[in-house]
Amino acid sequence: QQQAGALTIEGIGANQTILDPRLQAARPAAGQQQAAQGLRDLLARDKAPTPATLQDPLSIRCMPSIHGVLLQAIDQARQAVEIELNAAADNPLVLGDDDTVLSTGNFHTPSLSLAFETLSLAIAQCAAACAARFIQLTGSGRNGLPKYLSPVGGASAGFVPLQKTVSAILAAIRHRANPVMLDFLQVSEGVEDHATQAPLAVSKCADMIVLWQRLIAFELMAAAQAVDLRDGLTLAPGTAGIHAAVRALVAPLREDRALGIDAEALYAALATGTWLP
Repeated sequence: QQQAGALTIEGIGANQTILDPRLQAARPAAGQQQAAQGLRDLLARDKAPTPATLQDPLSIRCMPSIHGVLLQAIDQARQAVEIELNAAADNPLVLGDDDTVLSTGNFHTPSLSLAFETLSLAIAQCAAACAARFIQLTGSGRNGLPKYLSPVGGASAGFVPLQKTVSAILAAIRHRANPVMLDFLQVSEGVEDHATQAPLAVSKCADMIVLWQRLIAFELMAAAQAVDLRDGLTLAPGTAGIHAAVRALVAPLREDRALGIDAEALYAALATGTWLP
């Protein structure tokens, strides 16, 4: 997601001063400075380009805080998983010192479930911003870009047909982001009257990641097209590598064509780990 966001910053001509370390230090929210540093690394060059605007849409301007909260949620989920992998959760539990056998509730996993519910919400936030940036890129021509990212402007459909797909995918992500850890019934004659739904929380989070990767593929496609349509733009080394990786899989849009096959090729690279900018 950081790579797609950085390429969007280049393609749309965003104001890169949003990444100034002093701004991030002024509000040191969890993960925000780390996310901003990652974007700065991707966009690093001797001289930043002149921005097309002073203030960009929030999906661009607030990228460090949106991505930062995801980094925090990933760290929380990792910690929760590590605790479970190294915990003694048997019931009853045999204490090794003197072979005492005690009833326990250690098998209960509210911290694991809550960590993945939080991660799901953080993913949904990032996905919503990713989708918003796609709409900004492919709309009526922001910051001098041609309408619909078409070389011939509004005379063709360009990337507009994909807006509907992006909207549908985001709706599916938002639906899965709804918490499930409170959805349980009393069972076993009232003995098991509380549950965490951890397996469901984890599995829906995994489903969301798959859908989110599809949105990232769409953003990468649109951002690469925007870069191609900006005459005289020289990319930073980091974003040049990202652009080249996109173009190795997807050709520029020069006239209207079905873009589903292109999106699928890019998604497959992201999903299988063969994406190497």
